[in-house]
Amino acid sequence: MERLVDLKTHIPEKKVWVSTVACDEEIGFNRCAETMVFKGNESGITDWSELYFESHGHTTDEEELKKRHEEVVRKIREGEIELQEGVI
Repeated sequence: MERLVDLKTHIPEKKVWVSTVACDEEIGFNRCAETMVFKGNESGITDWSELYFESHGHTTDEEELKKRHEEVVRKIREGEIELQEGVI
């Protein structure tokens, strides 16, 4: 399995990391790409419990996934996405 996209953004004011990945094979049921949010600090992820999850289906286009990743980051910063443990 090859990772085609691997985007990470730290949001220090929320103490989280946003991670968007895409692979050339399915990484879960009916999806090759996903965005997840985890607790973390400037050094990296500190708790792998998912606070938010979004499937991107079979989209592997890097530019499209970058747009989706940045939209999730914006929504978290603006409080439009409520983060909670155990979303899956």
